Amino acid sequence: MATASVLHPRPSSDSLRSLRSTTMNKSFLHSRLQKALPTKDKDIWANTQGSKPKALPARFADLKKTLVKAENYDAVQASWDRLLLALDKRALDLEKFGPGAVPIVNFTDIDETTRKFPPEIASKIREAGCCVVRNVVSREQALEWKSSLLSYVDRHPDIRRIPSLSEPQIYSTFWQKAQIEARTHPSVILAQVAMSQMYTASDETQVDLVEQAMYADRWRVRKPGSFGMFPTHLDNGSIERWEDEEYSQVFRKIWEGKWEEYDAWDMDHRAEAIVDMYGGPGSCSVFRSLQGWLSIDDNGPQCGTIQLLPDIKLSTAYVLLRPFFNDENTLDMDSTYFYGADPGQGQVVKEIWHPHLHLQNTVVSCPPAAPGDYVFWHCDMVHKVEEEHRGTNDSSVMYIPVVPLCGYNVANLVEQRKSFLAGVPPPDMPPENESEGVEKDHEDRGRPEDILSPQGRKLVGMDAFDENEAGTTAGQREIRQIANEALGF
Repeated sequence: MATASVLHPRPSSDSLRSLRSTTMNKSFLHSRLQKALPTKDKDIWANTQGSKPKALPARFADLKKTLVKAENYDAVQASWDRLLLALDKRALDLEKFGPGAVPIVNFTDIDETTRKFPPEIASKIREAGCCVVRNVVSREQALEWKSSLLSYVDRHPDIRRIPSLSEPQIYSTFWQKAQIEARTHPSVILAQVAMSQMYTASDETQVDLVEQAMYADRWRVRKPGSFGMFPTHLDNGSIERWEDEEYSQVFRKIWEGKWEEYDAWDMDHRAEAIVDMYGGPGSCSVFRSLQGWLSIDDNGPQCGTIQLLPDIKLSTAYVLLRPFFNDENTLDMDSTYFYGADPGQGQVVKEIWHPHLHLQNTVVSCPPAAPGDYVFWHCDMVHKVEEEHRGTNDSSVMYIPVVPLCGYNVANLVEQRKSFLAGVPPPDMPPENESEGVEKDHEDRGRPEDILSPQGRKLVGMDAFDENEAGTTAGQREIRQIANEALGF
């Protein structure tokens, strides 16, 4: 089987543009695909203690000066002043609308030919940055998957439960039959493709918004009375948003003092951005353009569900500009406070550090999501889970993100396929100890024959992508060719 090193374009093909040297370096690939476990001095999340975050090294002050040029200081200050006014107004709206600020759409709204939502629906999703897609699979199918998952862990008590064996919420299985079926169900993939195409990309950008790659994650069964595990945070990297040269280009309009012109759905620089420079326990080795979970029970407000800040432009502009301003809202280019964006750890958002986000009013609970509904949120979205589950039934989901085919994700797909076939945890989620149950030891784990669709076989890396499909862009064809070579086809 080909290794990650084959991400180099074929020498005989002039059309394949070189991926960035950093993503090709074998030692870099190894570090980002082999995650560290949390330790006493390295938690998953950035430290949130104190009225001020910890200061980062002096080089981060220099970094700020490379992002915001001296000639743009006045423009950035003026843009900050406009942003604070806009956030104050938006906070009042979100407090009023509550869960109603999160768009609810129907799976049947997706055009089966274009695999897109109609423009008027897509516009609402893009503005909010999140949505609930109703009835992606039937209620009966979703509940059957939940029953299968629970039956499996009952048969295998050595499977890791998080946060504890006595009060589990998340289960560390990745390759169960129900998980394989859900990820490869044609309707689940169609919903992912429709959401993926919320983004746009230039024809030459090596990214495929239609073909998807697998990222195996876990599943959750949160019982009534339980308390939340996750702080208010962002996924898809942390300090990388500022530090990685390609990633920072995503936000260049914000650095220029033009946040109103920022497009959260422009894929051109995201496709090659590095989202895990440090390989820490709070990082992820794959670019997930949207996070998502498939509901496998009745989820809803006050029942332990996810909470979202449904204004992707305003919230992103604020989080990205916050390190450049002091508590008096004056431009500060010398401090090294990055407010919860610590290297190698998950990026957190905190009321006292981000006061103008008005988190108490703007982070709203997701509307009810019945079994078979699919919840999506943008990779830069501020979110958390409800601190307390006050409902009467389990809040249960399978985590299934949107992972577009791009150079950064190809090496991960190769490793995901290896892990699937071997029945071992994927690289991002190593076992804590040797006594932890691993699916390779269990005959009843999921197998390739459990894949439900031709699209699913490609997503899992079992079949080749069509390099010559009609209507594809040059960038799509190139990345499919790179992926096929990496996968050994």
